[in-house]
Amino acid sequence: MSTTTKNFPTSNPSWDTESIFEGGVESQSFRAAVDQVVEDLAGIRERAKALVSPSAVSFGQADQEAWVSVLLDSRRLQDRVNETGSFSWFMASTHTDDPRALRLPSLLNDASTQLRAMSVDVQAKLRGLSDAQFSSLHGLEALSSMDLLLREMRRDADASMEPALEALAVELNRDGLHAWGELYSQVSARMEVQVEQADGTTRTMSVGQAKNMAEDGDREVRRRAFEGLAAAWAKVAPVSAQALSGIIGSQQSVYRRRGGDALTEPLNANRISRKTVDAMHEAADAHKALLVEYMGLKAQYLGLEKLAWYDLHAPVGATADQEKISYEQAQRFIVTHVGSFSERIAEFCRHALASQWVEVEDRAGKAQGGYCSTLPVSKQIRIFMTFGGTPSGVQTLAHELGHGYHAWVMRNMASSEQQIPMTLAETASTLAEALVEEAALKQAHGSDKLRLLDDRLRRAIAFLIDVPARYRLEHAMHEKRAEGPLDEENLTEMTRAVFGEAFGGGLESVDGLFWTSKLHFYLTSAPFYNFPYTFGYLFSKALYARAEAEGPTFARVVDSMLEDTGRMTVEELASQYLGVDLTQTAFWAEAAGSVASDVAQYRKLVQEQMANRK
Repeated sequence: MSTTTKNFPTSNPSWDTESIFEGGVESQSFRAAVDQVVEDLAGIRERAKALVSPSAVSFGQADQEAWVSVLLDSRRLQDRVNETGSFSWFMASTHTDDPRALRLPSLLNDASTQLRAMSVDVQAKLRGLSDAQFSSLHGLEALSSMDLLLREMRRDADASMEPALEALAVELNRDGLHAWGELYSQVSARMEVQVEQADGTTRTMSVGQAKNMAEDGDREVRRRAFEGLAAAWAKVAPVSAQALSGIIGSQQSVYRRRGGDALTEPLNANRISRKTVDAMHEAADAHKALLVEYMGLKAQYLGLEKLAWYDLHAPVGATADQEKISYEQAQRFIVTHVGSFSERIAEFCRHALASQWVEVEDRAGKAQGGYCSTLPVSKQIRIFMTFGGTPSGVQTLAHELGHGYHAWVMRNMASSEQQIPMTLAETASTLAEALVEEAALKQAHGSDKLRLLDDRLRRAIAFLIDVPARYRLEHAMHEKRAEGPLDEENLTEMTRAVFGEAFGGGLESVDGLFWTSKLHFYLTSAPFYNFPYTFGYLFSKALYARAEAEGPTFARVVDSMLEDTGRMTVEELASQYLGVDLTQTAFWAEAAGSVASDVAQYRKLVQEQMANRK
């Protein structure tokens, strides 16, 4: 790798963005790049409009060459849009108290709208093609890297509305669907949380800072943070409900005219079948009783009758009384343990961290959550999160570095082959989490092992109970919106009902305002941004089991599989690399099989630790 890792581990918690575009929020080079992208897109859209449909009798070599030029150039332009778009979000995420930064993502609206409009222009010429007509494009060597993408474009063209309606939808969505999402982003980014302190004073925090307190060893601190967050989200609940009602209403208006339902496009975008998603959730549901038992054991350990929502992330075992983990310790821990599986992954992690590609500073003025963003032109990545020195913070960092490694493996591939579905995008990230977690568990004993098992079972709760509940809640939102507008009362009622059933009595109460705080519900370009997390969790567990069985050589197989994540559907990939059928519940049940042994170990350790207290 080009960058030395002598600066690893780094003590600098902030990322470098100057090497992308100089000048930060006021970057002139960024604005010039956006202007150039918009200008170039206008030109390529005119070329797209002029394309001759393969259904034309006169379609010949010159027409084929024009298609190749437009399709390849549009992919390169998409890369430039992604590069500038990522930078705009870097600024907005790290400067939520600066209105100039929050406005930067909107500068990409013209470019995004033109890309969608151009997609409509191109798809209109692919409607109703016979296999022979389609092969005049699909069979071209120059477009071989776009094999899967072309097939999906044809499928979507045949399922689309009339071209004029699709073009109108693109225009309306700019100031409708996507504007609702932007409204939520701006409102939530500016939120401040007032958290009561032990001395009766209040401290103003960002959402990310307050969320990190969910892992504090003091229950009163957790409660106060939860109540501060609840009060902050309650203030924006009316606006959030209006935004969510507008988003889902806009989506419904379009997908009904296309002849699909709420899941049609999310399934297509994730290259997964409905049967696979159903089988996966069936296996997840089968583990609810075990996880409810775990919640009961944790409550018993903490001296509670039942866990409250804010107790789910309470520390147990050794870390309950230990100092916070430093950022440098977290880096070494991750690199050491991913290196036990793959030195290539460890080398990438050292490179990314030493190159200041990671933003973890714990301060106010930052957006909530975490993400990994690819910079396809610079061939770099950036990671955003708030590191609070907790075990889950270490896992989040490992998770995002796993995303980064996935992008790094694919960085020199054709642009169209780097377009991966979220289902498979979560594979490397969740595998990295598992590697860090499993290596640490093998070395731990007593209260240390209890802590690590608790971290592991909390993730099982997240992916096997919480995420499926989000999936069902989003379904319920669509059903309710079909009857009329959504409001804060019916959204809160639905949330309590869905999550109450999902957690099966394992909690004394659930967070009725979860619908307000979960950014995923407001991502207008990615509806049902939930089930891919359960997929990634279970699929990576299956990968880890295979790696343990086959040894270090399997790391190379994983690399090859990651390279193919933009070339195959999830079912095709699993069949080729694991020899399994994802539409069968048996695969998912086996992947989740370790939950039973984890709960059994947890039960034993809790009993031992409680006996030692006496």
